[in-house]
Amino acid sequence: MAKNKRDIDPQIKKQELEETAARLFLSCGYEATSMGRIAAELGVAPNTLYWYYGSKDELLVGVLNRLLAESLRQLPAIMGLPPREQMAWALRQFEKSRPLVNTVHGRLSQSTVIRDWHERFHLGMEAAVVHVLQARGISHERARTLATVATFLVEGLLAHPHSERQRDDILDWFARCALAEQP
Repeated sequence: MAKNKRDIDPQIKKQELEETAARLFLSCGYEATSMGRIAAELGVAPNTLYWYYGSKDELLVGVLNRLLAESLRQLPAIMGLPPREQMAWALRQFEKSRPLVNTVHGRLSQSTVIRDWHERFHLGMEAAVVHVLQARGISHERARTLATVATFLVEGLLAHPHSERQRDDILDWFARCALAEQP
């Protein structure tokens, strides 16, 4: 018999839902994964998912937020690393969910939910990079520019094929820019 909302703590069910959706989105693809498939994997009726998320795009945002939170828990451990290593770490984190990054970019023009999340994500990540760079003595204006460049570099590396050497060259270039004397 299918489990219903009353049988399981809502936070545990939401976590299980997001973890199952993440696994299916990453292994089968977002478009190929229906809400019905996710419900079947969980052993619940399909309408159960809509108690937690109003749409598949809202579920994707929940998955993205969960993955991001998992990565951010590791952030204190990398704070003392040089800029190049911090960028490499961030890139590795995003590479784990590359198909979801591509899905977000592919759905920006189709989904207000996704577009709003993407905008907030960029603002938050750029603010974090600015904070880290300013702590290294870089002026606010230069840190803002470098944060924007870092965003473009990470998204470019995620979206376009490249060799390991090209990735390393780009990360080295960014580190030199971040550490260069300010004009």
